[in-house]
Amino acid sequence: MNNRGYSRKFVDSNKKADPSHIGVQLGKICIDRDIPVQDVADYIGVSRQAVYLWFVGKALPHPGMRETILSVIKELKAKKFTT
Repeated sequence: MNNRGYSRKFVDSNKKADPSHIGVQLGKICIDRDIPVQDVADYIGVSRQAVYLWFVGKALPHPGMRETILSVIKELKAKKFTT
């Protein structure tokens, strides 16, 4: 599929996850733009595993992370996120 580690199964899990979850929204953008999970984790300051769980809706980010994640989503939509 691509070289960033997003398997077909993972992408399908993201597509089936609740799109109202902020982590799932972030995941859709990162998958579409082929942004590595590790880069997102490093940028936000969390583990790669946490980001994977957010992307598929199996975990929610800590409420205190909401503004940071919204900022990352905004940067990605504006194409200002650099890895």
